[in-house]
Amino acid sequence: MKNALIHPICRMLIICMGALPFSAYAGMVGTDQVAAASLAAGARDKLRDFVGRSEVRDQLQSLGVSPAAAQARVDAMTDAEVASIAGRIDKLPAGGISIPAVIVGLLVFELIWYFWVE
Repeated sequence: MKNALIHPICRMLIICMGALPFSAYAGMVGTDQVAAASLAAGARDKLRDFVGRSEVRDQLQSLGVSPAAAQARVDAMTDAEVASIAGRIDKLPAGGISIPAVIVGLLVFELIWYFWVE
């Protein structure tokens, strides 16, 4: 019984070893590749968090874009697109106030002050 099972298994293994290649390829992974992958993952997480914020979700829904579709689009973006948008998010003003908005606000204040006092 034992020999009846061993012989077919050995024959099958010999045929498989001869017919199928069993080579493996290995290579060194550079530090720049690991760092780039880490930065890409961090930027993608930042973009997912941004799209997941309640204010952004509300605005996307008012524009007719579902939050699930926005998350799917973030997942479908390339690393270069994600890095570009994440860089723009970093450059946005924290309070939503920009220099032109401050200048216009001061101009309006001065006009009100001028016409109110006079």
